[in-house]
Amino acid sequence: MLAINFFILFLMIAITAFFVASEFALVKIRMSRLEQLKKENVKNAELAIHVTHHLDAYLSASQLGITLTGLIIGWVGEGSVATLLHPLIGNLPVSAALSRTVSVILGFAIVTYVDVVVGELLPKSYSIAQTEKVVLAIVKPLHYFYKVMYPFIWLLNHSAAKLGKILGIKLVSEGEETLTQEELLYVAVDSYKKGELTKEEYHYMENVFEFDDTLAKEIQVDRTSMEVFEADETVAQAIQHSLKRGHTRYPVIEESKDNVLGYVTLPALIKESFINDQRKVGELVEEPIIALATIPIKSLLTMMRKEGKHIAILKDEYGGTTGMVTIEDILEELVGDIRDETDLENALIAKEADNSYIVSGKITLDDFERYFNVKIPLFENSEMSTIAGFIVEQKNNQIVVGDQIKIDRFTFEVMDYEHAHIDYFKVIKSAE
Repeated sequence: MLAINFFILFLMIAITAFFVASEFALVKIRMSRLEQLKKENVKNAELAIHVTHHLDAYLSASQLGITLTGLIIGWVGEGSVATLLHPLIGNLPVSAALSRTVSVILGFAIVTYVDVVVGELLPKSYSIAQTEKVVLAIVKPLHYFYKVMYPFIWLLNHSAAKLGKILGIKLVSEGEETLTQEELLYVAVDSYKKGELTKEEYHYMENVFEFDDTLAKEIQVDRTSMEVFEADETVAQAIQHSLKRGHTRYPVIEESKDNVLGYVTLPALIKESFINDQRKVGELVEEPIIALATIPIKSLLTMMRKEGKHIAILKDEYGGTTGMVTIEDILEELVGDIRDETDLENALIAKEADNSYIVSGKITLDDFERYFNVKIPLFENSEMSTIAGFIVEQKNNQIVVGDQIKIDRFTFEVMDYEHAHIDYFKVIKSAE
């Protein structure tokens, strides 16, 4: 009889291990991987997809299996091990009642230890390490168990739902759980650290998360840097200027940059030059998108796509022009710098031989942090979007060439200052 009890005990521990492995493997498996296995005609892949589509029900089956086997282990195991130990404990110079109590306690401890290690921890670790193999192995027997026990599983799930409703608890199934943006980014960081994501893939994900929170003013070409045509310039003059500047689209202004009439493209100018190269540029303008500088770039991109425009002119609350944004500027926030044959060769940050950096004042605070892979707390509290604007703000407009400003681990030296604008800094990064 004792041998049969031990056989049942070890069988129940093995079945517990099966259900524990099932639970962890089903939660961890990726649907995209199962879809790929299905295309490769891997055995049980289609059933595994069905199971993961009904994850909550099959997890309930696993939990029911673990509970049932746990009850049997407690019922059979404790008494059997205690019976085996009792003769040994009985030889000690203690009373029969005490020896029986000690035998029961030791029996309970030993059974619990074996059950936790062999029945739970070991299968959990294995299923996490070999998720795909475990899922394909367990889905068929788990599916049969679910079919047999379906009435009990249905009763338990509905009882839990009713009780939760009475207590005011909203029950969310495992298949319905969602992750917040912060949680997804944490998962991405963890995957990057473990080598599951490349640096480029991680940065793409990071850019997507930041995209929704980025405002147009943070990526704009500010008004001081805008290359424009005057409305009374001729087509011939505009083409000559365009060839020197190296862009394909230009805002057209009348008297000042606060009065933007529209924009022209280089192909349109070249086409018109064959007809009348003395025609005024102001007669060829296309209407741009006009938007507040505080508009999210996600909304601005939607407007530009809807209206088929490639340039947006940004305004402040008083109607003054703050800068401009192109489709390329927005896309670069997702995929990084896009360089083509019309881009200037000088980068926003250039490393010098002495390990210092020449940094353009136009670079945004976010891009500076991204380049040096740092987070600077002072940047977070600033309303400025560029390094130049931030430094001018910090110095209260009291700037002279050669000024040095230390921010976090960086020393900024002003290389030029004209018309309240800084074009370049020399930046020295100190050791951590």
